[in-house]
Amino acid sequence: MVLTGLNGALGLYSGVKGMLDASKASKKAKDLRNRAKAEEEGWYRRNYYGDYMDSTMAKAAMKRVENSLRKQNAQNRAHAVVSGATPEYSLARNEQGLRAMENMATNLASMESNRKSQVDAMHRQNKNAFLSNELNELSMDERMAMSTAGSGLNLLQNALLGVEWGNERKR
Repeated sequence: MVLTGLNGALGLYSGVKGMLDASKASKKAKDLRNRAKAEEEGWYRRNYYGDYMDSTMAKAAMKRVENSLRKQNAQNRAHAVVSGATPEYSLARNEQGLRAMENMATNLASMESNRKSQVDAMHRQNKNAFLSNELNELSMDERMAMSTAGSGLNLLQNALLGVEWGNERKR
């Protein structure tokens, strides 16, 4: 009888301790998940809403085109002076340079659109991974809870079976 009671008490203690440890681990995991989600959101905001035209690459590309246009315009003016070209001819050549600048800006805008699509796709993939992970953890928690409940009922059943109802020995 004492062993049955001791067995039941140890089972109860280990069950409660296990539940408390699991709760503590679950809270730590939840905090870690929340930090990871916040980090992901920050990454997304920085990369999706960032000003691409303010990036080093875009500024360098614009500077290269501006320098090329400046040199081209100087050459056009010098050529016009030497060859006696009409002002209309000089304007037409300058217009070609402006089209090059326009094409470069269009290409940068296209690159920005592609980059945003990639950032958005990666963000969706990360969010789906978070959701999938949470679903797996909830499923595992449900299985563990059912298993714990079954173990507790088993211990209770064993304790009740170990008691000799009405047949206790008198000492």
